[in-house]
Amino acid sequence: MDLVKDLMTPNPLTVGPNDTVHDAAMLMASRRIRHVPIVDIDLRLVGLVSQRDLLRAGWKISPDEEHGSWRDAPISGVMRTEVETAQPSDTAADAARRILGSRRSCLPVVDADGLLVGILTEADYVRRAVRAD
Repeated sequence: MDLVKDLMTPNPLTVGPNDTVHDAAMLMASRRIRHVPIVDIDLRLVGLVSQRDLLRAGWKISPDEEHGSWRDAPISGVMRTEVETAQPSDTAADAARRILGSRRSCLPVVDADGLLVGILTEADYVRRAVRAD
């Protein structure tokens, strides 16, 4: 039985709630990722932003575009604070059901103290399937 800790990407890239929308968008574009967890100074998960969230807010994810007032807006104004999470000891099957049920494509992974330890994405399941083949 696979557990979340077996599939997740540990120590994901993050931004803080006072970082800008531009910071998050450039991180996504440069690292080719679709989700960025937002953490406080103690690495506690406080939110999540996805490419979809940025697009919904009118932000185009392109390092070559100027975005006027959005450039310096804090990510806290765009991030989702109601975030479904997983724990490392959850089964991969249970986490997959939660991903499908929430219609989101990732689950931040937190420990018992709420500290971010990883992120589980649809791509992690695809990588697992390729390795199993």
